[in-house]
Amino acid sequence: MPLDRSPTDHVTHWDSFEHRARTIVDERGTEWEVYDDGTWSIQLALDWDSLPQTSNPGLFFVSGVERRRLWPCPDAWKTLGDSDLLGLLSRAKSIS
Repeated sequence: MPLDRSPTDHVTHWDSFEHRARTIVDERGTEWEVYDDGTWSIQLALDWDSLPQTSNPGLFFVSGVERRRLWPCPDAWKTLGDSDLLGLLSRAKSIS
């Protein structure tokens, strides 16, 4: 049976570079995944206690010990350097 779609049609937006979570490391060596509400996947949704807010997203910082959220999500956060994201991490509120 021939396929009526290309082999990459199944790839979600999460698999593309611009939609992946960023990883940063703080001064204690803790790794944080950084992503916004508007970027989600089934893997992330399984960790959430609430539905994503795609129309007014927040920025999430998730480590093995804590989850934090900064709201509203800064524009163009994906283009910020690691030091700038660490500054936003310090302003984010704990949601763990």
